[in-house]
Amino acid sequence: MARSGLITGGSGFIANRLAPALLEAGWQVRACGRSPRPGSLPDEADYMNADLASGEGVEDLFEGITHVFHLAGASSSNSTEEEMHRSNAVGTENLLTAGAEAGFERFLYMSTTAIYGEEVQLPVPVLESVEPQPSRGYGKTKWEAEQVVARFGEKGVPVVTLRPVSTYGPTNVKLLGSAVLDVAIERYDGRETLQVPNAPVEQRLVHVDDLVAATIHLMEHEDAVGRVFNVTSGQYPTSHEIGRILAAEFGMEMELCSEDAEDECGPTYEERGKIRDRMLAEGMKDHIFFTEERFRFMRKQNRNNRLSIDALLGTGFEFRETDLEASIADTISWYRSERWVL
Repeated sequence: MARSGLITGGSGFIANRLAPALLEAGWQVRACGRSPRPGSLPDEADYMNADLASGEGVEDLFEGITHVFHLAGASSSNSTEEEMHRSNAVGTENLLTAGAEAGFERFLYMSTTAIYGEEVQLPVPVLESVEPQPSRGYGKTKWEAEQVVARFGEKGVPVVTLRPVSTYGPTNVKLLGSAVLDVAIERYDGRETLQVPNAPVEQRLVHVDDLVAATIHLMEHEDAVGRVFNVTSGQYPTSHEIGRILAAEFGMEMELCSEDAEDECGPTYEERGKIRDRMLAEGMKDHIFFTEERFRFMRKQNRNNRLSIDALLGTGFEFRETDLEASIADTISWYRSERWVL
């Protein structure tokens, strides 16, 4: 029987790269979601509507399916805590209940390192075996979903869980993508200097193509069932390093600024919003999240930032996108070609 993968969250960032990668590897692909069929989904892939949180249409998804890639979920950027609970925890249980009854060879859950939390200091590098201490609604509801997956695993359902860090690359609309938009706004306004807060904040990133490769690798690896894997590149650039890369890509110089100064770093939210409106009027597409806090993702200090990836590397997986500067440059080039930034 040919391998047939069901991808939940079929219109999402990771699904945009996973679906074509599976098709290229000879898989049959069915994606699902609540929205109409996304234009980015390859023609060769099937698409079905389903609402995991309510259970509507879920039982119909599994005909002919051998593997499930559960990518769907709600985040704090556009959902309340109750909505995240229903989408992440209840939706996962509905999917596994229907899928286990229909039967499949393996179920992969895309969780997040947000389950480790930021307030309680954990032993570093953080191992997958540590007791999570999620501090926010998103991390809490993804941890609830992980516990659902683990319960099904204890009953003999073949499950694998991935915990990726912030993911970047073409079609990404948040985090690093929002930082790129922030820089594009200031360059469009004629600024030649990019101000970055003087306190360096260590980041952790993984390129979407590496995450997709790890996802397929662990879905197929014989020793992955029943296990949990951190997924990060193992590189920990600071906000200063990323700031220099972004500045260079937009022909700017980076300078450090004190957040204790009377004037905040860079333009205000209102000023940025007006500049962005001009860009939209000139034809920029409104896809990337515009955050009230400038460089929001580069300000979040996380005491549990460093993670162990020994489990992942122990399966023989190798990262390919190891040149951060080149990968960010390629991502910005894609944004420009699609007019997501000007």
